[in-house]
Amino acid sequence: MESLSSWLRRIAASYGMYSDALLEYGLGQRELSDPELDLNPPTDLLEELAKRTGLDQHRVNAMTMAGWVPWLFDSLIPAPGAYETYVHQLSVLLPPKRRNIYAPRKWRPWLPETGARRGCPDCLESSPALLLFRQLPLMASCLVHGRRLETYEGHPPDYILWATPAHDQRPLPESLSLMDRRTWQAITTGSVDLPRYPVHAGIWFRLLRTLLDELTTAQGRYGRQLEDVRRVWEHCGHPFRAGLYSWQPFETLHWAVQQQLLEAAAAAMELIEAGSLTALGTSAHLLRPEPNPRISDGTRPGTRTATAQEKPTLDELWKQATDAPEVCIAAAKVDPLVAQQLYDFARYGCRSEESVGSLRETFAELHIPLDFCHKQRINDPLPDLE
Repeated sequence: MESLSSWLRRIAASYGMYSDALLEYGLGQRELSDPELDLNPPTDLLEELAKRTGLDQHRVNAMTMAGWVPWLFDSLIPAPGAYETYVHQLSVLLPPKRRNIYAPRKWRPWLPETGARRGCPDCLESSPALLLFRQLPLMASCLVHGRRLETYEGHPPDYILWATPAHDQRPLPESLSLMDRRTWQAITTGSVDLPRYPVHAGIWFRLLRTLLDELTTAQGRYGRQLEDVRRVWEHCGHPFRAGLYSWQPFETLHWAVQQQLLEAAAAAMELIEAGSLTALGTSAHLLRPEPNPRISDGTRPGTRTATAQEKPTLDELWKQATDAPEVCIAAAKVDPLVAQQLYDFARYGCRSEESVGSLRETFAELHIPLDFCHKQRINDPLPDLE
């Protein structure tokens, strides 16, 4: 997804103009900086762009950070308790009450205090389009070219100065590539395939941010898990806590340190999925494969022939399809995380307050506690999807 500032710059260039001139003389707007355009530009500008270009307005909105509320951000307005709400609702490595709860001022998830431009040298060599999500420390690699993202200054293709003259050629760990593929899947499809079952993109973004917070927790809070966490850092080859002596929000750190933390998060996920890392958080089960159940005839799934595994009968497929809703509802009655995911999924089909009310009544009839669903999800505005 290209950023709005990049898109406007390319449109202006096609007319032999600069983007600020296009804004003023073509669209009747005051001069707006790149951060203003990409964060939360005027609504009338987005409406006019959709009208002039013929693009769906939702697609234009998605070129801005504001278009990713409430999936990626709860809100773009810093609020008291925002850190606890976003980062401490889930837990992976540590039990929920093991971590210190911080309250950084004016904090917003993933948004750095100072703008940073990140890109893939190979991508920018072939196209000047700048991706919106590369402005955020969400991913550390380019999935197309299999290389690390690097910081730069300037506006491609006219001017670009890489922060590191010699491009970073360190090989990418497979665990980091996998984690970045999952993040990209969240961005492009709205859900992520995890070992246990798919989760909503909003869950993935918060799960990743939670793990980054746990990896910067003071070592005195780990207790008997300290050695396990040390193994994570040894596994990815970086110093414990990425060399931090005191806690700082991930968003305020230098990109070099953020990369180390992202690699550590990827390594932790890999070790949890392999079953070689103790994880006591309430959400850690999402990263563990589903246990292999015994089949009705007493044999394990691995003993069946490859043909039987790869080509289930039509009756078996139909039974899986009809059983899935019942299994999901049963799990939602006892698992708050499943209940929230089911509610989020169903709610995106609602187009009015009446339909939302009907959805809540359905949950009550199915005996799924609405208390399991985060209040912020229940009360937030209706999604503007079509």
